[in-house]
Amino acid sequence: MKSLLCIGRLTKLELVEPDSDKVATLRLKDKWLASNGRDLYICTVKGTTTAKLPPGIRKKHKKFHDAEPKGQPFVGECPSKSGPTTMLGLVKALVYTVPRKIHSPEKNPYLWHHSFGDTGHEGKEYPKRVMPALLRDAKGNLFFKRRPGNIYRVDQWLRG
Repeated sequence: MKSLLCIGRLTKLELVEPDSDKVATLRLKDKWLASNGRDLYICTVKGTTTAKLPPGIRKKHKKFHDAEPKGQPFVGECPSKSGPTTMLGLVKALVYTVPRKIHSPEKNPYLWHHSFGDTGHEGKEYPKRVMPALLRDAKGNLFFKRRPGNIYRVDQWLRG
């Protein structure tokens, strides 16, 4: 079991086809966005726990949400890949909310729309060749795949 920073409830992904500029929207239900500081994960929250958050996750929470965590930590399931994967598209943007269950004074309860490359990529538009890919495994689980050249990171905000 890995400990991750819970960013918020993932509600929508904007996907672009690799060979065209066609954009599709994938709406998600009961999915959450989490991070280890570098990579993004699509998880399902299963409840809460009385266990204490590891110091590294407390630190990441404070940096990202600009507040100490309060209340009971979430327990979630971030599945491992099962069988072959299929690329559904390139992630142009993701949309998430930070519900009040997560102590985040600057981010509650707004809808956050993060376009990859919105801080620029080498001073230009974020090229499709470096957008993260969205994969689906044989069981229907979704995964982000960082591609060579991705510059996004998770610190105080989703950047890149």
